[in-house]
Amino acid sequence: MSSRSKKTPASSSQASSSASQSRSSPLSPTRLTRLQEKVELQNLNDRLANYIDRVRQLESENNRLTIQITTTQDTISREVTSVRGSYEKELSDTRQLLDETAKEKARLQLEAGRARAELGELTPK
Repeated sequence: MSSRSKKTPASSSQASSSASQSRSSPLSPTRLTRLQEKVELQNLNDRLANYIDRVRQLESENNRLTIQITTTQDTISREVTSVRGSYEKELSDTRQLLDETAKEKARLQLEAGRARAELGELTPK
């Protein structure tokens, strides 16, 4: 809370002396109104100070959370990039192996077809 809301011994004695004056002599309506306005303004100033302190606290928390979010997003982005690179390399290697296997299969099928054709020519009918 604000230091404005704390009463000092001097202000307490002033308040008690004004209270004792009010008991001994009646205050004019103008003086009474001004004292009430003064108290009301002090209360409003205290509330404003508390509000400003709270806004500063929330702004500070907001900045801290923004930094935390940015840091987390950077970390996640780096991790995703790393994992993506690993998977893309593995996928590329697998595709290359699949292509080589398909070529080998086609070559073996051609050889098998030729061998069957030779066998057919060599066998008597």
